[in-house]
Amino acid sequence: MRTSAIAPVAIAGMVLIVIAAAIAAVTPVLSAPSAETGTATTTAPATSQQIADENEEDGERVGPGTAWSLQLDEATRQSLVEAARGAGAAAAVRVAASGTVYYGAVYGQTEAQDVFYAIAITDKVQFWSKQGGNAWRYRGDFQTAGCIPPVPFQLYNAWGLSLPTERPAGQPPCPDRQ
Repeated sequence: MRTSAIAPVAIAGMVLIVIAAAIAAVTPVLSAPSAETGTATTTAPATSQQIADENEEDGERVGPGTAWSLQLDEATRQSLVEAARGAGAAAAVRVAASGTVYYGAVYGQTEAQDVFYAIAITDKVQFWSKQGGNAWRYRGDFQTAGCIPPVPFQLYNAWGLSLPTERPAGQPPCPDRQ
């Protein structure tokens, strides 16, 4: 029985294609930074002090209105607890002490104009804010159904949160709270 010389060449070609596809699929995964190497894929600053330090290093601020999702450190968490405690908000004290808190900043023209926001979602949305180096203020709780804290939309986006769309365009987040 006579075999064709094309068959072994075709098989070898298919094997090479499979190997090349496997290498192409594995290479991006292997070259991506991992948590073990300590390399982060996003470079949001961890604290308000780190924002100031980074600005001093390169001598340039990011543009006003730029929103950063920040890592909540223990000192900031304790400041939120104290602000809620001072306002007599027991639910906010509990969630600020040990719950999930979204924390971020929106740059102003100067450091004194930077505004920091924090929210924690329970059955309501607990809300804090501060400007520049001032102390945190607990601003109250908001119903989650169509009433959101007055946090800039770009910061909600930075946190990866979606907003309710039931309100008509241009209506404030909570008409009775403005």
